Amino acid sequence: MTQHLPVACFAEARHRQIWKSMQPKININYTLGHFGSVSALFYVESETDVYGWRIQAKGHYFSAAFFMIENFYASRSTLLYRSLEDDVYGPWVTDFPPTGNEIRCPLPEPVRHELERIQSKFVEEWLFFENDPVAEPELAAYEKQQLSIHAVNVKSRKINRLEKRKTDWEHSTPGIDPNIIDFLQKYWRHDEKTTQPESLRVRN
Repeated sequence: MTQHLPVACFAEARHRQIWKSMQPKININYTLGHFGSVSALFYVESETDVYGWRIQAKGHYFSAAFFMIENFYASRSTLLYRSLEDDVYGPWVTDFPPTGNEIRCPLPEPVRHELERIQSKFVEEWLFFENDPVAEPELAAYEKQQLSIHAVNVKSRKINRLEKRKTDWEHSTPGIDPNIIDFLQKYWRHDEKTTQPESLRVRN
């Protein structure tokens, strides 16, 4: 007898396949000087919505969170959701319009899984943490180049990928939408900071 899987299973499998075929767009920014900072993000577009992850570091502190911009490419009201911590499965909050109330993660399960997968790959390829025991070669490379070290940094082998404009060095994927970056900078209210990088180490 032929066994038939529920329609929901087919829909979830199709959703996972679509997400795995998507190529995330990324933005890396490294600002030099006494008031310098490091920021990095990736996002994936799905119809009218945008899903992604963002991290910011200044000095020995950093903050990171997953996000969803609902209706970004629609004529309806746009909403910005963000995880309270660097945990896609944990509590979330609405940053725009601001509410302050915790909510459950608004992302479907396949999207959560794929965001974690992309985040792990993104961190492994581009970033290192100042307090990571295996970061000594990276720290030595930074000192050799006389670059400022933050809690989170761009890997030394990736520095040459950044377009250098005076004290502002940046790399963006071709075709990235600058309006998304502007929107996040305008409405992002995440102020949690930590000195512990364990939550952002590469996940298996």
